[in-house]
Amino acid sequence: MKRKSTHFQYKLVSLLAAAAIFAAGCGSVSTNEPQKAAAEQNAATEENGLKQVKVEQVARHSMGDPREQIGEVVAAVKFDLITKANGEVIDRVKRNGDRVKKDEVIVRLSSERADTKLDSAKTQLKLSQEALSANKKALQLQREELLGRIKDAEQNYKAMRVNQDDEAAEKAADVVKLLKQQLQNMDTSNNNTALEGQVASAEAGLKELQLALSDYVIKAPSDGVLTNMSLREGTYLQGGQVVGIVQRTDRIVIQVKLNEQAASLVRSKKELVFYSPDSKDTKLKAQINSLDLFADPKTRMYAMELETDNPNGAIKPGGRVHVQLTTEDEENVVAVPSLSIIRDGDETFVYVLNGTKAEKRKVELGRLNGVYQEVLSGLSENEQMVVSGQHQLKDADQVEILK
Repeated sequence: MKRKSTHFQYKLVSLLAAAAIFAAGCGSVSTNEPQKAAAEQNAATEENGLKQVKVEQVARHSMGDPREQIGEVVAAVKFDLITKANGEVIDRVKRNGDRVKKDEVIVRLSSERADTKLDSAKTQLKLSQEALSANKKALQLQREELLGRIKDAEQNYKAMRVNQDDEAAEKAADVVKLLKQQLQNMDTSNNNTALEGQVASAEAGLKELQLALSDYVIKAPSDGVLTNMSLREGTYLQGGQVVGIVQRTDRIVIQVKLNEQAASLVRSKKELVFYSPDSKDTKLKAQINSLDLFADPKTRMYAMELETDNPNGAIKPGGRVHVQLTTEDEENVVAVPSLSIIRDGDETFVYVLNGTKAEKRKVELGRLNGVYQEVLSGLSENEQMVVSGQHQLKDADQVEILK
């Protein structure tokens, strides 16, 4: 009985081992079948001269935010503050950054000598006027006296006529005639000419000194913002010296320096978008006033000027703004996956699907953004380009597209 049991166990173990071996063999065949099928398919494809590739339609992709350049803001219209007289600063009424109105006083200079000359001119004018007035009164008295003498002479002449004294009447008539001639000479001749000339000269001198005295006060030539003034009380100024600038803020100019590539981005444009770093969400537009045709030989940069209205004075002269050389649409360019590009020395290529063949195409590349690189030339939007399997290809190879 014991021997049978042992024999039975031995047979059972043998059967289990055989089953395990069979199962393992079946599993191995099942696992290798897809790989074997793929290998057979690849072998068949290679025998037919076809190489398997994946393709992607060429499209536009963003290369990032619009390209920008910093611009310096200046007033479109500005006026230099120029001293007209020599003098010491005794009162600085306005400061840098102050808004000023036309003819507002900005600086006062010492004017002691001019004041003294002005007082002397006023005195001279007063004396000349008094002399002229006195002479006029004297002449008036002389005329009145002469009129009285003429009246008396006429009465005497009439008396001689009444008395029929012809000789005396004739003499009396000569006296009347002589006195009237004197009156006529007095009326026709201006005995005040010299004094009137003195008065006119004194008045001209006084006016000239008053104008000269106004030169000791520097006033705003226009409405605007005061800048570039660094005067202190006690500073001595020479005539003709520029001491500050009044800048109009209702219209501004933006000055930008561009390299050759940046300049090429804006040459065909009439206006650009800009914004202040303090208000990035507020985008404004400015017209392109000028753009140099030739670069500065020293800096190799092109100067560009933009101009725009600034009615509220929101953009301050002396500040900086960001000028967008391109738009978001312009940054959407033809681009391809960088891994699909084949590099051969200094040249770059891609493969483009042409029917059932792969066409090797030379391309010029630009910027890189993420996995995509800009294509400047050699490739058009909507073409089918090989993105996988390109390294096994040669020009004009027959291909099979994998889904």
